[in-house]
Amino acid sequence: MNQLLWELPVPSSSQTKGPTLNVLVGRECEIAYYIETDDGDRKEALIFEGVEAFKTTYMTARSVDMIEMAYDRLVRIEASPWLAETTKNSDPYYQSREGEARKLQHLMICFDDGPCYEFICAGFKVA
Repeated sequence: MNQLLWELPVPSSSQTKGPTLNVLVGRECEIAYYIETDDGDRKEALIFEGVEAFKTTYMTARSVDMIEMAYDRLVRIEASPWLAETTKNSDPYYQSREGEARKLQHLMICFDDGPCYEFICAGFKVA
């Protein structure tokens, strides 16, 4: 069973710019997008921490399952073959800079007209 972790505050079809994927220092990735507010466009972002692997699937290469599971929402994929393969090659835990050990997980989010982003990572935060 997959677990819903977070939902976009507005439909991705109404975003004014984005999403864009930015690879940051310290094994972090950011998905940034802009939404229209009364004061103009405002940037919002998801930051993925302790990233071991990520992939992007565009437009027609997305599966129906991707769209149904993760359209405008971030989900944790349980029983993921990709997670099993990745952790087979490495420690299944991520050791943060603060010394905290966190178990890796497979997260997915799909935007209108794509892309669908997937991460094997320790966690995420909304920025």
